[in-house]
Order: sequence, then structure tokens, then C-alpha cells
Amino acid sequence: MLSSCLKTLLLKTLLDFTNWHKVSHTATLASLKFRAKIQDDEAAANLASLIINSSHQKSAKFSGYLSVGCLAVMGALATSAAHADSVLGVELSPAVCKLNPYMGNLRQCIEGNPMTVNFYRVANQPCSNSRYSMSPLQEKITSKVIPDGNIRKNIWQQYGRCSGLSTPNYFRTITSLASQLKLPKELSSGRSYRFTSSGLSRQLLSLNPGMKPNSFNFFCQKNSAGQSVLTYINVCYDNNGRFAQCATRSYACPSQFLIDGNY
Repeated sequence: MLSSCLKTLLLKTLLDFTNWHKVSHTATLASLKFRAKIQDDEAAANLASLIINSSHQKSAKFSGYLSVGCLAVMGALATSAAHADSVLGVELSPAVCKLNPYMGNLRQCIEGNPMTVNFYRVANQPCSNSRYSMSPLQEKITSKVIPDGNIRKNIWQQYGRCSGLSTPNYFRTITSLASQLKLPKELSSGRSYRFTSSGLSRQLLSLNPGMKPNSFNFFCQKNSAGQSVLTYINVCYDNNGRFAQCATRSYACPSQFLIDGNY
């Protein structure tokens, strides 16, 4: 559980950040309530750090992503031990865009992308000062899994610089892992389904040879009706790109939840 000191620091940091960006009162309260449920000290500390380090960004589109997209930092739950060497975060964009309306100006929300990569973190690598630099062709290829250019730059700044890879190799790895990962068709059908955690887990294991029962974590957010909706899936890998055991298991979803594919 979060210490009372860390809770205070995290909430103060979030309030300072959202006030600086003048985020709407309703969206801010909803965002803060959800973040307060994060029950991992390292993830919470990283979340506060991401917001502090990113507070100088002034783009409205970019700040909208930072306001909720940093939930991807929950990937820290799966990178701290000698199990997984890297974690790929997959965002179920229809649900995320609908549950967080202030993200509506992001490309994945505008274009109706069913799924988006929202981070790729490599463990235990030194951070560099390498600048974001990709060819127009690679930008186009990468945009298929990370549509928004500002988000790509933010992912590089927060995770890519600390991956031990150059910008082209970092995003080449992301597109390769994303293209090889097989997800149930229900996640991109444009319809809504009720799933059990065990049922979705079985489908993932069946579709991805070599995947282990503890190679992924689910994250959910409640909708206005109080129903839990699947928003993110984090997948863990070793340094050879093979599925690996996540260092920590997440319990951010109940045994049953909704998959909302409708925009």
C-alpha cells in the first residue's frame, strides 16, 4: 500500500500539474480518483516523476495525453525484478478515449484506432541524452501502432532514452513486438463484450505460443455505471523478445470486466 507521505506527495504533484495546465474540473477529479487507487509505491513514484519531468510541455494535445496516458507507468509493476527485461504497454483505445474525454484530440481517438502501443520499457539500462530522430518512412510505419507524433516523442523521452537503443532501433522493436503479438478478435471488433479474466487469459495463451500465464497484466477503469472496463494490457518479455514472467502480478481488474470496442 502507498505510504501516507507518498500519497500526499503524489496527489499534490498531480494537483499542481493539472492546475498548471488548467484541465477541466470534472476531468481532473475523475483522473485523480483513479490515480489514487494505484497500490504500488514504485509505480506511484514513477507516475509523480513523469508528471514533474513533463510539466514544461505546452501542447494541449500532449498535455491531454500526459494527464491520463501516464497510467502506462503502471508497467513499472512488471519491470523491477530479474524476470522480465522489458514490458510493452497496449492501450485499448476505444475504452480509454471514451472514459477520458479530454484525450479526444489524440490521433488514436480521432481516427478510431482499436489498439495503440502506449509505452515500451526496458529494464536496467542507463539513460542517455539521445534526441528523438526517425526517418519519415519509419515515422509512417510506427504511426500504425503509435498514431500520435507527440506521444511518440514522449515515449522516447520517458522510456526510449533509457532502453539502451537508438531511436530507430527502439521503435523498430516496438513495431516488431506489436506485430507479433496476437490479441483476441473481440478486442478490435468495434463491439462490446463481457469477459472473465481467466477467459481472456486462456485466449492470449492459445494465440501466442510461448506465452506464460504470468506474462501479462490487465488494467481496468470504471465507467459511469460503475462497471470495470479493460483499458490496458501490459506484456512482459526477456531480452531476446520472448515472452517472460512479469516481476509482479497486477490485480487492477476484477474477475469479470467489459471490453468496450465502441467509439
